[in-house]
Amino acid sequence: MTAVILVVFFLMAGAGLVLPILPLFARSFGVGYGAVGLLVSAYGLARLVFDLVAGPIVDRFGERVTAVGGLAVIALGSALTGIASSFGMAVVTWATAGVGSAIALAALYTRVLRVVPKQQMARTLGIFYGAFNTGFVAGGAASGLVADRFGLAGPLLVNAVVVLLAAVLWLALIPAASRPDPAASRAAPAGETRPPAHGGGRNLARLLRTPGLIPVVVTNFAYLWMVAVVFDTLVPLFATDVLGMSTIGIGVVIAVALAAELVVLYPAGSVADQRGRKPVLVPSLAGLAVATVAVGWAPTPLLLGVLLAVLGLMSGAAGVPPGAMLSDVAPTQASGTAVGVFRFCGDLGFTLGPLLAGWAIPVLGFRWAFALAAIPTVVALALIVRTPETLRPAEVGSP
Repeated sequence: MTAVILVVFFLMAGAGLVLPILPLFARSFGVGYGAVGLLVSAYGLARLVFDLVAGPIVDRFGERVTAVGGLAVIALGSALTGIASSFGMAVVTWATAGVGSAIALAALYTRVLRVVPKQQMARTLGIFYGAFNTGFVAGGAASGLVADRFGLAGPLLVNAVVVLLAAVLWLALIPAASRPDPAASRAAPAGETRPPAHGGGRNLARLLRTPGLIPVVVTNFAYLWMVAVVFDTLVPLFATDVLGMSTIGIGVVIAVALAAELVVLYPAGSVADQRGRKPVLVPSLAGLAVATVAVGWAPTPLLLGVLLAVLGLMSGAAGVPPGAMLSDVAPTQASGTAVGVFRFCGDLGFTLGPLLAGWAIPVLGFRWAFALAAIPTVVALALIVRTPETLRPAEVGSP
């Protein structure tokens, strides 16, 4: 797991370097605000399209090869974006980096699912997501310095180097024989259905019939929907337009939410491993829905910060169990495909959420926009309440 944590940290540090300057980089081509959005979204849209393809690739070739391949594509796409001679080329090459991200992240998630015991999965994911957060924050802190020293293309080029270093680390630390043996995984435990290694759409349909899988992927959709709508869209606009906060103030309150989230990740994972997934996920989803609505009623910047701290605590607690539940229910031989479906649903929520939020603000106002943002969380909560505990009784309370 050390290799996974290090690679995730470097990968997200590179993303943190690029994302803050990407709108300014787009504007350097002389394009308007709509085109800026096109460049920023190209990465996520490409990743969304390739999520379902990436999972079967991991199942076919193993996570060692596919992670290195995905990281290499990210590095190439980022470097080519940095030296792009036209805006159109920049969009295409940045989308190429998004394809690499889909493949690399599918391999990293699959590696976690295959090597970590289920009774330690949630707390391991707490560390995994912690590496996401700290890497992104570290990269973001250096982004302005790099851009000031090397120009707006500098973070893109440095990102390419950082991601290549992550690929070298992966090759050095992960053994070559990381691909699962199909013969060894052919026999499924009692009550578990495993799809054959090949079969395309029929395998995907069979996978989706796996008990417990639909509530898990819907919860991931709802969770990343909330992140994109609340943290990335509504809060900055609400803080500026309604509360009159500066960009520094907005950064502070969002940093408070991220800090609260980071603090709770590992404890939530420990409880989910010792007591079961639902005792953590059910109350945290309920709290997340309530906090999402409440943020829209914040009358002052101070209360906004307090409510965002609560939202961060709920977000951290709710973010860990879905991945652990995926490891509980996903067939071993199709774990890569299951990760692809899981990530596709999350990226779909991440992509669609801001579009709805952008429509809702002028039509409904901020308070109703926040309430609307909580609906997928409520739907996920209803599904999870009806879903049996996925951690087997023999595994609950295991060290």
